[in-house]
Amino acid sequence: MAVILVCALPSFLFAQDKIAPLKIGDPVPDIYLENIVNYHGKTARFSDFKGKLLILDFWATWCRPCVEAIPRFEQLQREFSDQLQIMMVTSLPTSSIVKFFSERKISLPSVTGDQKLSKLFPHKYVPHEVWIQHGKVVAITGEAEVTATNIKTLLTEKQPVMPEKKSNFDYDLTQPLLFNGNGGQATDLLYHSVFTGYLDGIGGGGVYTDSMSRFKIRALNGTVLQFYQMAMRFTGTRELSRNNRCIPEFDMQEVLPPTDVPAYDAAARDFYYCYELIVPMELKDQAGELMLEDLNRFFGTLYHLRGIIEKRTVKCWALRKTEAFKELVSPYPTPEVISEDPNLLVYRKQPFSKFYQILAGLYRNAPFPVIDQTGITSEIDITFPIGEKDIRKFSDSLESYGLHLVQDTCRIDMLVIKQLK
Repeated sequence: MAVILVCALPSFLFAQDKIAPLKIGDPVPDIYLENIVNYHGKTARFSDFKGKLLILDFWATWCRPCVEAIPRFEQLQREFSDQLQIMMVTSLPTSSIVKFFSERKISLPSVTGDQKLSKLFPHKYVPHEVWIQHGKVVAITGEAEVTATNIKTLLTEKQPVMPEKKSNFDYDLTQPLLFNGNGGQATDLLYHSVFTGYLDGIGGGGVYTDSMSRFKIRALNGTVLQFYQMAMRFTGTRELSRNNRCIPEFDMQEVLPPTDVPAYDAAARDFYYCYELIVPMELKDQAGELMLEDLNRFFGTLYHLRGIIEKRTVKCWALRKTEAFKELVSPYPTPEVISEDPNLLVYRKQPFSKFYQILAGLYRNAPFPVIDQTGITSEIDITFPIGEKDIRKFSDSLESYGLHLVQDTCRIDMLVIKQLK
């Protein structure tokens, strides 16, 4: 009669290649823990810790937070000795762990050379803590959650409030954060600024409040000078965005594109950039300063540029009262803007500052800026031409209101873009 001998092998060997990752709430298979140091045997099974709270502490000798947590874990092991087992787990070889433990007089046990447990409880970073109670995974946390309070709560059959530590295995360190969902989604973005070179075939720059109530500035395929002027629009000094309120003190040929070449041409495109800033709405008022800081960092490195606001004495067109000036206080009860004639604007009961801003904007590309020296703060009625290219003729149209424009020198704020050598 033939005798068939049946050798009982550990059950995990039959499914060694089919280990499925476990999540919170899953039952834990009764597999062997091997190559254990600081333990009464070299192996153990999960069932050996029945009736205890088992915490698997995945760690490494090169992980500073892991090593710093060991004394605290040893104290917790002593405090809850009959009810708790903290079992460290590392993929490092037994010999190096024995030496490491001996030098530091560490008393906790550790699985070494691990390959199975890290598949059962996959993670990207250590320390990584897996809590097992009554044969089930009850929590997956970082080392900060391993406290006496949380342990006591679990031992009294209650579930402590502990955040789950999650791993994103699709995250690629070599790719930009959030790019194609790398590490998270667009909804995770709180603050962001980015520069690129010229980008083909896109449009839609400007200022937005996006669907997640974030404030966004986007400038596409612009020059260095345009970017600095755009930043001024959001700094509380909007008038400095005008060409005649900017002094470029840098090498134009080095920094700006040739004027007679399209932006997409190979000879010009390296002088064009794209920029985007996204901030929470509570930082909206600081967006201009943040953009200016970004420009100074990026173009400061690239071209040694720095944009600043300085008092400078410059030629200007000063808007002043004449001897014939009479108060322009409006008698109209409600404000109104009439533009029936495309070349004229009629203001009724409008702030004088609004008229001045329109005037300064009309001649933003003139050699000299327009500066208000009238001191008028009231609401006024005034009709003025908006298609007049000659500023002297525009001045003539104001004479009937007792106003005129006079060439003078003014000491005013200017945007100065310096090239630091």
